[in-house]
Amino acid sequence: MSTLKIIDKLSPLINSVKSKTGIDISNFKPAFLERRVLYRMRILELDNYADYLNQLSSTIDEAKMLYIALSINVTKFFRDPDVWVFLDNIAIPNLIKDLHPKQISVWSCACASGEEPHSLSILLGEYYKQKQIPYRILATDISQKALDHSKEGVYVDANLIHVSLERLAENFTQTSDGKFQVKLHLRNKITYQKINMMKNISGTFNIIFCRNVLIYYDKQTHEEIFKMFNSKLKKNGLLVLGQDESMIGTNGNKLFELLDPKNRVYKKIST
Repeated sequence: MSTLKIIDKLSPLINSVKSKTGIDISNFKPAFLERRVLYRMRILELDNYADYLNQLSSTIDEAKMLYIALSINVTKFFRDPDVWVFLDNIAIPNLIKDLHPKQISVWSCACASGEEPHSLSILLGEYYKQKQIPYRILATDISQKALDHSKEGVYVDANLIHVSLERLAENFTQTSDGKFQVKLHLRNKITYQKINMMKNISGTFNIIFCRNVLIYYDKQTHEEIFKMFNSKLKKNGLLVLGQDESMIGTNGNKLFELLDPKNRVYKKIST
């Protein structure tokens, strides 16, 4: 089905979600929206799209469930280890050397169940021990369920495959049921907020993580997001995208310098 036909098909659904929840989901790629709708239809055991529209329009619960289905779940600490090695060995030391920040502030967009912001807290906690530079992390997501899980900071072995034994012993406590909980002093460095990243976020940051999120938005929305990220980053601020994402074909290249092509780490171009 062509993109225009998918958009026409989804328009009543988009309008229904907005009328029920006040949330605008029109910025998501049509094909992605269609896949998420089919996913919800399978859950509800519905074969007919018209029946799903009726279900959506009859209750606010399904509108909320569809919106939650659009959220992105990141499943491992220090996902894509090379990214973290570059940040640890090059990008963050250069940021500290150039700016001598009194505090490092980070925004983790679409933080899902919390592996990313907790990985950041572990890494920046190591810098605090070395250089006494305090830090704060803002973690946002559209799913309250994901945020609640992240606040608890409890994970299983599969989430920790990229965590060294040294870091595991230093930063986690083992629970009675064999899981691992991030230590309280690291969890306390993270503030959580349930919000769509396209909404206005207060404050500015030294580092923004937005990994594996842009792939679900169209190019026009990419332009808006890159402009917003530029405005939210402090001087020489770092932007980290997913490895399958880039600024090619957008004006983002005028706003950011690409520091590491493989790992998609960018630095704000200050005007």
